[in-house]
Amino acid sequence: MLLYHNYLTILLLLIATSVMATKSEFNYEIGKRVLDLLREYTDAPSKVLEFLSNYREKNAFPHGLEPQDRDIFFQLGDTLLTANPRLLLFYALENGAFAGNQRSPTFAHYREPGESGYRLDGPVHMEKLQKHLDSCIDENGHQIPCLLGPGESYIECIDNCTSLQRCPDEDSQQDCSAVERAEERSLCESNTKWCISYATRSIPLSDDSPKRGYIPFTFYCIDINGLPTQTPGENAELGADGLGNCYHDDGITPVNRQVSGDYAYCGGEGIICNNTFLGGFTSGNYDPRYRPWYIATKQNQVPNWSEPYEFYTHNIGITFSRPIHSIDEEGKTVFAGVLASDYSLDGIASFLTENYDRSDAIVTIVEEAEPNYVIASSTGITGVRKVLIEDNSKPCTEENDRDRCMGVRIPISDMNGNNLEELISTAYSKQKDRLFPESELIPVRVDHDDFRGVYASHTIGFETKEAGISWRIMILSPVSAHEDDTIMPGDSMFQVLITSVSAGFILCVLQLVLFIRNRREKEIIASDWRFTGVFLAGCVLLNLACLSYIGPNTDATCLTRMWVIHFFFVFALTPLFVKTYRLYKLTGVGSIIPRRQTISNARAVLMSMPFLAVEVLILLVFTFIDPNKVEDLLVYDESHTENHVECKQDTWAFFALQLLYEGGLVFVGCLLAYKTRNMRKEYRDNQQLLLTMYNIALVGSVIIVVLNAAERFQATTRVFITIGILWVTVFSSCVFVVPKLLLIRSRKLNPVEEDEPARRTWSIVGNVTNSIPRIGRRVSYHYSQNSNSFGDQSEEDDDITGSSGKKIRACFIKQPMKQPMKQPMDAIQETRNSPDDDALSEISRTGEHLSKGKDSSELTKTDKFSTSGSMSKSSSCSS
Repeated sequence: MLLYHNYLTILLLLIATSVMATKSEFNYEIGKRVLDLLREYTDAPSKVLEFLSNYREKNAFPHGLEPQDRDIFFQLGDTLLTANPRLLLFYALENGAFAGNQRSPTFAHYREPGESGYRLDGPVHMEKLQKHLDSCIDENGHQIPCLLGPGESYIECIDNCTSLQRCPDEDSQQDCSAVERAEERSLCESNTKWCISYATRSIPLSDDSPKRGYIPFTFYCIDINGLPTQTPGENAELGADGLGNCYHDDGITPVNRQVSGDYAYCGGEGIICNNTFLGGFTSGNYDPRYRPWYIATKQNQVPNWSEPYEFYTHNIGITFSRPIHSIDEEGKTVFAGVLASDYSLDGIASFLTENYDRSDAIVTIVEEAEPNYVIASSTGITGVRKVLIEDNSKPCTEENDRDRCMGVRIPISDMNGNNLEELISTAYSKQKDRLFPESELIPVRVDHDDFRGVYASHTIGFETKEAGISWRIMILSPVSAHEDDTIMPGDSMFQVLITSVSAGFILCVLQLVLFIRNRREKEIIASDWRFTGVFLAGCVLLNLACLSYIGPNTDATCLTRMWVIHFFFVFALTPLFVKTYRLYKLTGVGSIIPRRQTISNARAVLMSMPFLAVEVLILLVFTFIDPNKVEDLLVYDESHTENHVECKQDTWAFFALQLLYEGGLVFVGCLLAYKTRNMRKEYRDNQQLLLTMYNIALVGSVIIVVLNAAERFQATTRVFITIGILWVTVFSSCVFVVPKLLLIRSRKLNPVEEDEPARRTWSIVGNVTNSIPRIGRRVSYHYSQNSNSFGDQSEEDDDITGSSGKKIRACFIKQPMKQPMKQPMDAIQETRNSPDDDALSEISRTGEHLSKGKDSSELTKTDKFSTSGSMSKSSSCSS
């Protein structure tokens, strides 16, 4: 028997290790590289602007970045952008001057100093401001007046922008005169910054408001040296390896501008020049002083990053700004303007696309602050949607019409334009729900007709304290689905499971039918066929319960499997346990005072109910507090990742409790079966119970060990459990049924005549006391008719023939009596054996005659053995 169990164990272990999962690698290095590149990306502006600030403080700009230094800045900026092509460098001064340049696309921009919002009917506009009014152009290069529209902003000076006041930052607002110590007071004064005063105004929406003009903001074509040009063949145009021509916004009209005037770029003081707008291909209204990045820098007086906002070009981006200062004649530190660098979100998207466009991974950067706006993605998504100003629900298709379009930022929850956007949005939502576990991969499943698969998502936080940036980098990488999570029709495991279930079902049903058909044979009657039949029925149902393993893992199927497997296991185990306990109590083994207790069928049935009730209670409790439910997870090591869709519970509590309860029943059953192992086996199931209980314990132990070793191979472990159930149920059924069928067949092939019983018999008439052998041993008498004898298993069973000619069975148990023979015998019972009633009946007033030592000749008619005495059902000779 141990050989068969060892063979089974080896077979099941081989099955548990037969399925190898296909694994895919999740590249954690992607997140690290993106993190490092972002740090470099955000460190570059501070380094470049620090260089420009130092350059200015050392008087490298002859005019302190006034308009005359425009071209010097253009050339220096273009040189710096060669190493940092994604940056936009510029400076803005308190007098309204603004200049800068960029790469990708390559151009420069410039605004003359001065205040927009000048009235056309003002007293001085014809002489000083006419040059600005006539310097605007449309997309075709035609000259148009520079007029502000309704709602547009402009700067209005206070006291001609000459009076100074303390800047709004904390250091500047401190009252230095209240500081007592001279050194501290001097430090306080040096930290105080002074700002000129002006206000931001807007053009009224009414049509009768006076017309106001603005100072144009002009974009320039530049050559390879970074200087404005309109000479054919010198323009360093976007995307060209060589040089090209400079065109206006229509892309057709060549730029050829010759605008003369006494512009600040010319040097001021009435100097006239005609190259201020040379190479200028388009223009618009823009004053940096009312832009968010400028206002924030003026208020804080420290380097800072802006929140993402809409650029003049209607793209969304962020700006790194650094204040610059001058010292006036009184020694005051005066805020002069801002050095700044722009990062367009388009530029960040281009940065990601260039690095990961050919990779299977998808990299997306999202703001951590609500509502979680998208920064950029390697898919080309910029997180900005260009829409019409008058109707934000409609996309802007006229890219050249800046006046009608605006950029709107997109929260990641609104990304649903295509399958990729939906994937990114779903992945971020799952990460957010799990509080962004950086040490864990979270799976995302996509199931569309043209786009399906499983992706592993991983996030890394990116923060810069000085910049105030708090972003979340999310990497999505495709992974292979684990093939051993489910058992579906057509799978190799499906064939194994169906074969195992079918074999177990057919064999158990066959034995159940044969057992029931032969229930009136004495070999089966003696083993209490009712409880054995319930056990066999439980084996049939337990095999059928394994069919619940077929199908996908869903919350419903996971919960169903938890119920049917455990319930039908206890359903099949309970009659075995009760039979074992019943036999244990019947023999009195282990009692301090040997005392046999009989348990009727009705009482045995009642004893079975609590075991099933406890199992149902356990299942009900865990159905609500910790149900077996589907969990989509990723299993990974240093180099491989695979997606699992498993039935799983949150804790090990259910497993531990079931192991304690079901394992406890098996353990106690094994112990009780061991204690009754030496009883005689012709009419008892003690040997069968012992083998069955030990078989369940051994196979169950192997299953538990293998399940924990192969936890991630659920389909394999389910087939493993099915084979284990097949073995346990078929083996146990055979142990109970086959020997009895063989005994019946043997008896029928070699019949023994009833008049010549094979056992010793004594006549009840005569000296009964002298006729009963083995003085000092317990004896009980049971009525037997037609050789269908009932009898408790004992060391010796004897038949005694009564005066009526019917046989009386004497059951002897090897338990020495502590009292002499004169003590009353336990019982003498007569059984009415009929097809409808096979219970044992107790006959009263029998044992006391023998105990009194009466001779048979002294027995009266009423003392004779009779079937008409008081009857009570007993199972003293049946289990």
